[in-house]
Amino acid sequence: MAKRIKKKREIKFIRLLKSNSFQRMLVVVITWLILSTLVAYEAAPVKYKLEVGDISQYDIQAPRDIENSIRTRQNAEEKASKMPPVVIDIENANSDMLNGAYEYFEGLEQLITDINNDTEYQTLNEKIQAYDEQGEYDVLFDLDEPTLTLMLDEQGGGSLQILKSTVIKSIIPELTKKNLMEDNIAIEIARGLETIEKGHVSYDLKPVAVDVLQKVIKPNSRIDEEATNAQRDLYIENYIKENPVIIYKDERIISKDDVVTEDKYAVLKEINYIDSEGKPDYLLYIAVYIIILLLFISTFLYLKNFQSKVYYDRNSIFLICVSILITSLFAWVIREFIPDLSYFIIPVFIAPVLVAIFLGIEAAITINILLTFSFSLMVGGNFEFMIMSILGGSFAAFFTANATQRRKISLTGFALGCLNALVIIMVGLIEKKSLENILNDGGLAFINGLLSIILAIGLLPFLETTFNVVTPLKLLELADPNHPLLKRLLMEAPGTYHHSLMVGNLAEVATREIGGNALLARVGAYFHDVGKLKRPYFFKENQLSDNPHDKLTPNLSTLVITSHTKDGEELAAKYHLPKIIRDIITQHHGNTLVAYFYHKATQTDKTEELKEENFRYEGPVPLSREAAVVMLADSVEAAVRSMPEKTPGKTEGLVRKIIKDKLDDEQLSRCDLTLKDLSIIADSFVQVLSGVYHERPEYPELEKKKSLSELDNSIYNTPKENKIHRRDEANEVNNIQPSESTGDIKGYTETN
Repeated sequence: MAKRIKKKREIKFIRLLKSNSFQRMLVVVITWLILSTLVAYEAAPVKYKLEVGDISQYDIQAPRDIENSIRTRQNAEEKASKMPPVVIDIENANSDMLNGAYEYFEGLEQLITDINNDTEYQTLNEKIQAYDEQGEYDVLFDLDEPTLTLMLDEQGGGSLQILKSTVIKSIIPELTKKNLMEDNIAIEIARGLETIEKGHVSYDLKPVAVDVLQKVIKPNSRIDEEATNAQRDLYIENYIKENPVIIYKDERIISKDDVVTEDKYAVLKEINYIDSEGKPDYLLYIAVYIIILLLFISTFLYLKNFQSKVYYDRNSIFLICVSILITSLFAWVIREFIPDLSYFIIPVFIAPVLVAIFLGIEAAITINILLTFSFSLMVGGNFEFMIMSILGGSFAAFFTANATQRRKISLTGFALGCLNALVIIMVGLIEKKSLENILNDGGLAFINGLLSIILAIGLLPFLETTFNVVTPLKLLELADPNHPLLKRLLMEAPGTYHHSLMVGNLAEVATREIGGNALLARVGAYFHDVGKLKRPYFFKENQLSDNPHDKLTPNLSTLVITSHTKDGEELAAKYHLPKIIRDIITQHHGNTLVAYFYHKATQTDKTEELKEENFRYEGPVPLSREAAVVMLADSVEAAVRSMPEKTPGKTEGLVRKIIKDKLDDEQLSRCDLTLKDLSIIADSFVQVLSGVYHERPEYPELEKKKSLSELDNSIYNTPKENKIHRRDEANEVNNIQPSESTGDIKGYTETN
């Protein structure tokens, strides 16, 4: 049993460690502790102290009146512990007792009536058992036979009525005036029995009296622990204010050879009057920890309420915390080794830039505020530093969020340096600094802007890989046609490659229209069918002649078709594609039905054995807007491509039908697309497709000429006066493009 309990605890502990919320909280707490420690270490002056339990080597007197707060609290808590608890009534408890008494006696009287009217059973015990099926009145078996007979006798019911009257009219009303709790119920039952005995109730009915009191008397009050604690806390608070233990000026705090007790140690620590070597001022540490804790709380409350997607995403929180720690370590190093210049060159903008690139402007600005006020404690509240950090960090966040070129980020570094220099120069003018100091400080601030951006750019690839987060820069790298996986797709499955390009165009336009990440949708579309590389010729767009599915059963064909999502995920992992791209690969078919092979299978003789779920993709259904748009674009592109007549009306009708079918099949139930979004997506698809499959003019056929070779031959077989006219005809035909001509342009050119 003990091993089982221990195992359950271990399982719960492991689950706790693996839970998303616990991991996020743990990382945030660790970040808070490290940042607070670094800030406090740099901000706190060195102080001296004694340890609790040491023997004092000095007589230490109070330099001023000071409160012994620990002793004051101990006295208050001792007084508060003697206060009576707060007792509150239990709702309806008194009425329940009275109703219970009535119900008890009414049931007993009804049982007596049933027994007296019974002619079926012989003995009293049999009658009691027959009519008291629930055993509520088993106490009757404790009565001796004369007493039971007398109670059942119509003339002998007086004692029972006296007992009923005593309980209902005397005992219960008296109890409702008291505070009945679990610890005094037994006492009240005993008092009730004394009242019954004094009420001329037959002693032989005592078992019934005990039974009714035990069943009816219940607690009508309870201790309100919360109110009691609040009352005691309030008492303690007021006591501390009104009765402080004061050590007056010049009075001894501790004498030589005295033991340093906890309360005296606290007093010495409070006045920074502690004689020990080279230790920081821990009181200042506490203040720093609390201030930064409040900054953390306000920051993450903002994220929770206004950036919930970031707040509840573990990787996003990890990324924020790592950015804070990296920036803090740089700040600590600069503060430690270049303290005189640290006001202007602490690279506080690293974290805002990184967070802006990965998570957006809002999160970046909140982190910038957090670090600005935290580092201001490190540098002693320098006004210039605070102004520069607030303005520069906000500027950096705005101009680096969603940056698609490293060049733009680099230019932001130059602009940020200029802004920092301008701020420092303006503040220097306000403070009436010398021109030399203003220029020196401005130059350092300019270097700060450049340094922060350079460090941020250098950290980008590392953070992208570590936290599996993609930036616009990373997406642009993945969209490069020279990517190894895309090159393989082009060479080994060209039909799929061109299909993916078209799906990318559709997905990008539609996603941009609904306010999603258009670049992510395009890149996800490029890679969504890479799983077809494993068996390219099993897919129609890559088939040149024979269809291998003609030789397979529908079940096996379905297995081959549906496996391309899983194969794609494995291939994407092999090529180190980000998880967000792999998710699009696995979700772009959801759990849709492979309708062609399912209906083909229904044509066999054993249709009753078919299970529709065996002909569906494994899923999951799209979990993001981008994955859902890629799914719709994939289906729409394939369907429209196979249309024999691509008129605008028929194209739009097919597009909207496909989207409606996906909606009806619950493929869009897990993403946050609205009906309005779906309508916008349909319009975007139609607009793109109308540009791809637009109508082309029909070129007139050359009358009476079966080929360009025939035309060419006729030129050389005609009289000289007609050759010029024939040659003009040939030149006119030679201008027709190969994709539009019905003739053999290549043959004609070679003949010529």
